[in-house]
Amino acid sequence: MIPAGVEPVNAAGVARIRGVTLGTLRNAHVLKKPGFPKPLNPHRGRDLVWDPAAIEAHKAGQPLPPQPEASADDLLDDFEAAAVVGVSVDVFADQANRLGLTARSINAHNLRYWRRGDLIKRYERAPGQPGKPTGAKDLTPRKKRTTPAPAAGKTDQRAASLVAYLAGLDATGSPRPNTTELASRCGVSVRTIQRWLVRGSHSE
Repeated sequence: MIPAGVEPVNAAGVARIRGVTLGTLRNAHVLKKPGFPKPLNPHRGRDLVWDPAAIEAHKAGQPLPPQPEASADDLLDDFEAAAVVGVSVDVFADQANRLGLTARSINAHNLRYWRRGDLIKRYERAPGQPGKPTGAKDLTPRKKRTTPAPAAGKTDQRAASLVAYLAGLDATGSPRPNTTELASRCGVSVRTIQRWLVRGSHSE
């Protein structure tokens, strides 16, 4: 999630702020060192971006800025947007254009983003199709699945990533964010975070 008002930077931008080359930054494994600011989109394996204010604070040895509250102007990628409106990534990708949603962009990379307020407003007002109640979020006819939903594996990976992130905090003695902060960080609801945490505790 890109918090409202933040113009994120990629690894090259982080290197510029720190006054080193991108190669030096990567060779020193700076981005993975304990205490270094977490990316704004940790669920992605690539295309990671950071809040430049957090990078500046870390460079100056100052406390990192607090995690902002969720805002209507937050920008969500496809995975985060799908989770917010309660549909699979495949369904969201198929419906985004038909629902009249306008994709946004950032300078750090070429992924598309969606403004949280526009996203929720449009889905709340979306009319249902015949045989479905008005306001239904999943506007395609439902079919009985015999296999897990396409996004199920990705959801499991995100849940596992969250559990690993919290385990890392516990290992270093760092305080855990509360569920509201975790929900904002991951771009999902508090209820989803709670389910992921329960799932993680059962797998231990």
